[in-house]
Amino acid sequence: MTKFPLQKSDRATLQLKKSPIHWQSALPFVENTRGLLIHRPRSVMTMTHFGYAYLAVHHYCGNAVCGGKNLTFLSEPPRQAVLCEACETNAVLAGLPAASDIVGRHVHTGRLKVFKNCGCRDE
Repeated sequence: MTKFPLQKSDRATLQLKKSPIHWQSALPFVENTRGLLIHRPRSVMTMTHFGYAYLAVHHYCGNAVCGGKNLTFLSEPPRQAVLCEACETNAVLAGLPAASDIVGRHVHTGRLKVFKNCGCRDE
């Protein structure tokens, strides 16, 4: 299980009683049980708010998520899982190895598309 270096988040954090703990490295993939895509983490912080610890994960695609039990760091994505295409592109541009090079096999990449399902016609 190879860990890769993370960037320190430059996003402003809430004024909390305790400063967040910035992770130095993490496994290369993150699965969110509430999401559909596997992402590549750019930065990870452990934060404490009202006595509860949780993670704040910023992805290479620009999305971010907070949570705890719903986030799993993986050394490789599940075989049929879809890796966020924007995360993969930006991670490679940042100098990290491609997902297929990390795991030694093909990794599916893709994205989500929102569509209207209400029956309205655009005018």
